Parts: sequence; C-alpha cells; structure tokens
Amino acid sequence: MKLAILGPTQKFIGYTTKRLIAEAKNAGFNAKYIPLVSIQLRVDNGLGAFYEKTDMSKFDYVLPRIDSKRAIIGYPVIRFLDDLGVRKPYPAETIHIAHNKFLTLEQLVKHGIKVPETYLTGSKESAMKIIEKQKLPLMIKLLAGFGGKGVMVIESKEAAKSLIETMNTLKQEVLIEKFVPNPGEDIRGIVAGDEIIGSFKRIASPEEKRANIKAGGRGVAYKLTSEMEEICFKCAEAIKSRICAVDMIESKNGIHVIEVNINPGIQEIEKATNINVARNIMEFIKNEIKR
Repeated sequence: MKLAILGPTQKFIGYTTKRLIAEAKNAGFNAKYIPLVSIQLRVDNGLGAFYEKTDMSKFDYVLPRIDSKRAIIGYPVIRFLDDLGVRKPYPAETIHIAHNKFLTLEQLVKHGIKVPETYLTGSKESAMKIIEKQKLPLMIKLLAGFGGKGVMVIESKEAAKSLIETMNTLKQEVLIEKFVPNPGEDIRGIVAGDEIIGSFKRIASPEEKRANIKAGGRGVAYKLTSEMEEICFKCAEAIKSRICAVDMIESKNGIHVIEVNINPGIQEIEKATNINVARNIMEFIKNEIKR
C-alpha cells in the first residue's frame, strides 16, 4: 500500500508528522514524505501532480498535514488530487473552511451544533460597537490562529480598544467571541472515520482562561460522553473531514464547540493518555484503502 504524507519542508517537520511517518512504516505502508512546496502541478491536455518522478495519482492514500501557514500552497495541491480521484481525508474545500475560524463556526451552526455567540467584522468602529454591547471578559481571535496563538482574552474595554486599533492597523478582520463561563477546561476528541481514536481534557494554568497546552495548560486523560462523541462526528461531517480534532467546552448551558482542527498535534494527547493516536490513524487509513 502506497501512502504519501504531505507537509512542510524537512526542516520544519514536527513531532506529529514524525510519529505518523514512523507508524506508517510499522503498519507496513510503502510510505513517502513529500513537502507540499516540492509538488509540481501540470495542466496540458489533462491534469497532473508530481513529486520528482513520482505520479501523485498512483498513491493509494494521501494524508495531508496542512496548517494555516500552508493553506495557500495546500489548497491547489489537494484540489488537483480531488480531480485525479486520489483518496484523502478531506477535499480542497475543507482547507478554506477549517483554516478560517468563522467559516468553521458557520458550518457547525448549519449542522445544528452549538457554538459561542461570535461576531466577525473588518471595521474598527463596528468592532467597538459590538464590544460595547457585550459583557466582559471577551475572546478576540485571529481567523487563522492555531495552538492558542492569536487568541486573546479581553478583560476591559480599554484593552479591547487598544487591540482593535492594532488589528485594524495590521488589516486583520476581528473575530469577537462571547466568553462561555467554564471551569478553565476544554475537551478534545479526535475523529477518524466512524471512531473516536483519542480524547483528553486540557486544564488551564492558574489565572489563565485559555486551556491550550501552548498557553500553559496541562492535559489529562478523559473519556468523552456519548453526547460529546455525537457532537464530534457531526463536526467532522460539517467540515467534510474524515480525520479531525474537535475542541469543546462544557458549561451550565451545555456543550459548545470552539474549534475543529484538520491538522491536530498529537504529542500532548499521546503523553496524557498513553493512546497511540498515530497508530490509530494508520489503522483507519488501512481500512479506508480496503473499502
């Protein structure tokens, strides 16, 4: 079975991609790691996608590792692979949706999934009008942030005004999210097809409202409830991805989904749970190829 794993150049390969490559080999795949920037797309009398002398259409499965930094490069590559009929966890359209936090929330709401009350605007004046009507604290986010980066907790109107000024100068659209009171925890489930292949809870550090590991949070093992599992599957369907991570927060008003990630890191979940998530992903791919 021929498997291609797509991602950054060798210099920037991280823990998750290294684990996936290792488990692919352990699972018996003829696996090749391919930097996205090295793929050549060709149009003539038809379409072609190549890496060196390798025809990308000859792979049994392609596993993309496309983060927000590489979405612009990744989109045309995955679109070509869509047209060539190559099996993958998601189509090109998913890249646009998943790497735009607001478009993700839009899709979730259309599928009946509860999300925090959220606003998007490109106007400084409009942003301040929205903030004036909201209770503090508020979450202000970059549309393509990841790993807790680009997520800011605003405790005062003065801080909000300063941040809006900065984002306006940088020509960044402003995503304003109502803060959902919770114990400083979020819950992640990782979906692969019809299974949850790993889950854990992230607990924020003292005096911190963000539970992301990169923001100082810590991970602990956690089993999803049946309701949470169902939410995860609905989220995967909403963004059209067979592999993704779903981040949820639980409050007195129920479960809210705050993010769906098609490029999740697995280092912290493997550390917290001792679940071999990378191996589970390879087992999923094997079953996909056999279908």
